[in-house]
Amino acid sequence: MLHLIAAASVALALAVRQDEPTETPAAEPPAEAPASEPAQDPASAPGGSDLKSVEVPAPAEKEEPAKPFTLGRTAENRPGKSPYAVDTQLSAPPRVYEIPLDGQMGTDIHGEINGKPGIYDKIIEDVRKQKPDVILFRIKSRDGRSLDKYMDAVKEQMKDDKIDPRRLASGLTEYRDLALDLHTEIAEYPAVMYVEDARGIASLFALAWPYMFMSPEASITGLDIVASLGGGNDADIRAKMFSAWTGIAQGVLELGGHPIPLTEALVRPDRKLSCSIDGRATKWRADTNGDWYVVDPTDEVSARFTAKVAEETGLTDGIAQDTDDLMYMLGYPEYVRVDTGKKIFDDYKAAWRKRFDETKKLVEEYQQPVDDPVKDLPKRKAAMEKVRSICKQYPPLGRMWEWRAGLTDAQMQLLIEQLTEQIKQIQKERRGNSGGGTGGGGGGRLGGGGGTGPGR
Repeated sequence: MLHLIAAASVALALAVRQDEPTETPAAEPPAEAPASEPAQDPASAPGGSDLKSVEVPAPAEKEEPAKPFTLGRTAENRPGKSPYAVDTQLSAPPRVYEIPLDGQMGTDIHGEINGKPGIYDKIIEDVRKQKPDVILFRIKSRDGRSLDKYMDAVKEQMKDDKIDPRRLASGLTEYRDLALDLHTEIAEYPAVMYVEDARGIASLFALAWPYMFMSPEASITGLDIVASLGGGNDADIRAKMFSAWTGIAQGVLELGGHPIPLTEALVRPDRKLSCSIDGRATKWRADTNGDWYVVDPTDEVSARFTAKVAEETGLTDGIAQDTDDLMYMLGYPEYVRVDTGKKIFDDYKAAWRKRFDETKKLVEEYQQPVDDPVKDLPKRKAAMEKVRSICKQYPPLGRMWEWRAGLTDAQMQLLIEQLTEQIKQIQKERRGNSGGGTGGGGGGRLGGGGGTGPGR
């Protein structure tokens, strides 16, 4: 009996699918304070034929309508260039360049992977070419977990066939470097962040820019995941890893000009958070004694913000229904969209996801039973070689297979080498065996004994 495939085949969990985001309840829009009526114009001076004898009173100044109270932050003490029209003083409608942060962290949104630059390097080059007036970062990234009890939902989800969210968070230093690049490489352009939603590790990017608006349904939550990255059995090692990971995350948040009490409460479940108001400025406190708002009263979860809470505490500059509303709030009733960066991102995202579907079919082909070793083993080898080649071309694809199924580039290479040896052995035995048959057999199927195909 011929042994066809080495026994040490790599077991893969091949249930590969994109996580469907859960619905987030729409935050109630904040009630606007009624504006007072403007003062009536004074009565006209009495007329007469002898104008010299008439004392005409000086016109009274019109009273401005009372503005509703808001904690929208001013540009004082905020890093970076202000995107507000009053500060930019443009003489024409601005050219607004959108940079999407859309999709899954680590695959759609990523920096350099295995030494290969990410898509944002290309976008940065395009920004310099386009020379816009304002940059609009737009983030929409959520991993499907609810606002409350985030880590409980994480543990429950790990029982299913989805990506362990700690995988998404494990690229923390990569995300930090990407945020730094997006800050420093195009620092000459005023920038604003628009949060459509940010849950989990994506919340870092939502708060990494000092000028930030949110959609009514948006939330910023789930940075508890950072504190879960430190593992091991040794208490000292866990404490050091906890300190290191949370310190890196806080550094990203501080790019947005946020104070330590706020950044600690966002990434550390053991911190509380409240705030007081000094004029129109928010004073964040690492306790529950703030007289304006208690955001996080417990030491069990990290701080989280709906759009309403973010507006009421002054975390966000405002709530905007869409991009047009956001630009109007910045003082630009008219603007020109520059969509080249969005197209670069969308094309890349669509391309690697399409190739992902292609590799799923190739892996399924690799898993087919071996009925005729002479024909089937070369087919298996060709399928795995193609999977490996596509993964090298699209680094997010290789990362996805590693996260979903544990299939690394080194493991693919090992499988290909094993198949190569099996094919050589068969050819050798066929040359030495005139008229002798070769033994049949399956074996070598990915996914253990079951051979479950991806996406199931």
